Amino acid sequence: MGFVSRSLFLLFALYGLVFAVGDAYLLHGQAPFWWGIAFVLVLVGAQYLLAPWLIESFYRIDWDEDAIPLARRAFVERMCREHGLPALKIGIIESGTPNAFTFGRLRADARIVVTRGLLDVLTEEEADAVLAHEIGHVAHYDFAVMALAAVAPMLLYQVYAWTHRINHLRPLAYSAYAAYWVGRFLVLMLNRIREFGADHFSAQATRAPNALCTALVKVAYGRVLEQSKAKQLARKSKSADEKAAFRKSAELGRTLALMGIMSASGPAALALSTTPEEAARVMRWDLVNPWSRFYELGSTHPLPAMRLRALNREAEFLGQGVAYPLPLDARIRWGIFPLEFLIWASPYACAFLFVAWSLIELPLRHRGIVLPSYFKHLLVVVFGVTWAERIAFRYRGTFQRARVEELIDDLDASQMQPRAVEIEGEVIGEGIPGAFWCPDLVMRDETGMMFLLYRSSIPLGRLFFAIGDAHRLIGERVKVQGWYRRGLKPYIEISRIEARVSKLSGEKFIQIFGKEGTTQPLEYEPIVERSYSRWIQLAASALCTALGIVWVLKG
Repeated sequence: MGFVSRSLFLLFALYGLVFAVGDAYLLHGQAPFWWGIAFVLVLVGAQYLLAPWLIESFYRIDWDEDAIPLARRAFVERMCREHGLPALKIGIIESGTPNAFTFGRLRADARIVVTRGLLDVLTEEEADAVLAHEIGHVAHYDFAVMALAAVAPMLLYQVYAWTHRINHLRPLAYSAYAAYWVGRFLVLMLNRIREFGADHFSAQATRAPNALCTALVKVAYGRVLEQSKAKQLARKSKSADEKAAFRKSAELGRTLALMGIMSASGPAALALSTTPEEAARVMRWDLVNPWSRFYELGSTHPLPAMRLRALNREAEFLGQGVAYPLPLDARIRWGIFPLEFLIWASPYACAFLFVAWSLIELPLRHRGIVLPSYFKHLLVVVFGVTWAERIAFRYRGTFQRARVEELIDDLDASQMQPRAVEIEGEVIGEGIPGAFWCPDLVMRDETGMMFLLYRSSIPLGRLFFAIGDAHRLIGERVKVQGWYRRGLKPYIEISRIEARVSKLSGEKFIQIFGKEGTTQPLEYEPIVERSYSRWIQLAASALCTALGIVWVLKG
């Protein structure tokens, strides 16, 4: 973990630790409730005031005006004048990963930061569109709005912390705790709305919504390429200092995604596309499948397809064509989603009820409420049965020949709605580009590219595959049997993968030389790898069911 990631992780950990210890101290001292409210306000206020200083401490930002092209500085100055904003300071981070972000407290001290990679991969019009997006955050007071929004869930948590030990206030306490979790998701939703607002500002200010569309896709795709390049250079470098520098560069790119113009995970699917048409096809699933809305709930940024569709509307309103032709009137295809969600959620619900009942059983007994002793044991049985049901639902079907193109076009596929497929193609790289000991791969056939996921329920099973045969498959033609699924990115979960590779650790040599200098034919050997994840999960679910039945019978 690099310096920046460690710093940010420690910052969040310390922030949570201060909050937890402060609450514990106040509760132990039987402080009045309003002290807890004041504690939240002081803590959030301190974070809000110190955040700009912390960001400048963590990132090496060059504020020299000469580091930014004159045309980009002139554009920012013009935008500020036209929208009544103070002159914004603009800096640059020497990172090849394309990204941009804004930070500050209010308009007066707001600052914009771009990376060198952003200026290198975007055209002038695209770079201006991104800068306008960041200016939109300043114009809309997003720093202050999000700081205020963060207060609400913390206040709800304080209500829970101060009331859950008081018997007659426990219903209020648990309601506040539930509202606290709802509030966290509402804060994320508000953040996504602010991103849409900044996109709208950029489209209206530049009159070039298509430029922001193409910039967003380039940022997503460029991030993948840069991470691959940095990691591969780190792996190939012989110098320890060079290795550390390249790894630090890759780590910096990941941490910039925490606050950049796109989220770290949302645009992963775009790495499979090389043209606007392919990108539009990959993103269609996000518009119509209800699972995409579910995945988006935990994201700080909207899914790329949602943003591009909104920008397409901006372009049509301005009488312009669209860069990525997505359907504007696509409706959600609900299908059997309620059933899929029920099957997916049932084991989690049983586990939650088991833990919740264990926590409240004793307090309820003190109040004279006693449920049958076999209730918790019955929950274990139901957990095992619903877990097995979910496994059977997720791993079903007979393997059928398929091509990447038709899989991408399947808008009904999801984590719970798989397609059992058999597909052939060439493995062109790791699933996480440039990663060392990566068990996941990217395959390409004549119609497109696809992620391959190696899932293992055996401890260290993924690691053994990564350090064993995974790297030997790169550059080879493979036959894969597995289940095509769609989440934030499309992928095939491997059931069986086979190939013929050279005995020289997968490296391609035209010939090898014997001791006498004569040529010898290159020898090949077959590789067959299987994943037994579903069978191990089924065995575990059967064990849970059996234990639960034994406990129920024992009473």
